[in-house]
Amino acid sequence: MRQPFYVIDALAAGYATVHRQPFILLFSIGLSAYLWLGSAITLALPSTSDQSIIAQWIGTLHAIDARTLLVITNLIPLLTPGAEAVTPPPLVLATGQFGLAVIGLNAVALALSSVFLASLRQLIRPERPWLQTTLAHSVAIGIRLAGAVGIALSIVALPLVLSIVTVSIMPETTLFFFIGWIALSLIGLVIFGFTPEIITLQRYGPLAALQASWHFARRRWFPIATFLAICTVIEFGFANLWRALAMQPGWLAPAIVGNAYIGSGLRAARLQFYQYYAKM
Repeated sequence: MRQPFYVIDALAAGYATVHRQPFILLFSIGLSAYLWLGSAITLALPSTSDQSIIAQWIGTLHAIDARTLLVITNLIPLLTPGAEAVTPPPLVLATGQFGLAVIGLNAVALALSSVFLASLRQLIRPERPWLQTTLAHSVAIGIRLAGAVGIALSIVALPLVLSIVTVSIMPETTLFFFIGWIALSLIGLVIFGFTPEIITLQRYGPLAALQASWHFARRRWFPIATFLAICTVIEFGFANLWRALAMQPGWLAPAIVGNAYIGSGLRAARLQFYQYYAKM
């Protein structure tokens, strides 16, 4: 009979993976440094005379850094600057340029995330030759992750657009839709949250990986919910600590490294968690 595999066991296995090859932290360190030292990418404000719904939403997007909230393909832990952080002046783009920038950022994030996951896979399940195998896995993971993201977007796009239009017409429904989308997001996180790990370890296609995540959640919903909740508390709790530390003179580099260590260990722990329960 196999020994029980608790949350602490998954976390210990994840951080042991990082300890074996600390180079894995470079992914997070490099991207976090870019966010703090590079210019934010924002959308230009519309004309003050334009009061249409689209103009209102463009005004909302103006306050968003496209490098963070709009990059949905990133799976590498990041330390994002807070509102009080001192960063270079933002790069303000017109609507078309902003859209191309968002697409480009997501493509780069997907490529880097694929190499990151493939490297973690190699640390957990070493294969020779190391470099060629990692590159091959990275390409396959990237293609499958792109497919999974495409499927997810095709499902939520229409309901999300309808929600936005409804809120624009009837602002009193804002709270209802906000709570509804938060609830759906939490449910989706438990049901489909292990899709990247399944794609990384099992080499399933996009649809098969989503289905496998669904079946995995049905069998192990309580351990999964508990594990993801603890990981979320650890990640966000430490992120706030690192962000506050990064605001202090001379502490940006230690904060970025600390966040990279915590976040990368948690990502490795997710792979270890799935690998154990997938064998049961």
